[in-house]
Amino acid sequence: MQTTVQGKTLMLHDKITMSTVGESDYKRFCNCIQNEGIEKIDVSGVTEADSACVALLIAAKRLVAAKRLAHRQKFMLHITGVPSGLITLMALYGVEESLQ
Repeated sequence: MQTTVQGKTLMLHDKITMSTVGESDYKRFCNCIQNEGIEKIDVSGVTEADSACVALLIAAKRLVAAKRLAHRQKFMLHITGVPSGLITLMALYGVEESLQ
């Protein structure tokens, strides 16, 4: 899993699967969401995704929701560039609407 930050956008690249996302990747991802003021996640660079990618996006939404409650401010997180295969996977898990 590769990530880059451009302004307030976290861009995800390459494969995001159970075999490519380790605990350290997950912690780095969460720290970035919490500490970099991320407002948008762009997944257009993801070449392969499975439930690990869905889990990361759910974790990001939860972190932003917790930040919004703690600071009583309106923090929003937008997810863009979602490939059709990932949309299908999110729909199968029943989280498509909550992630868009």
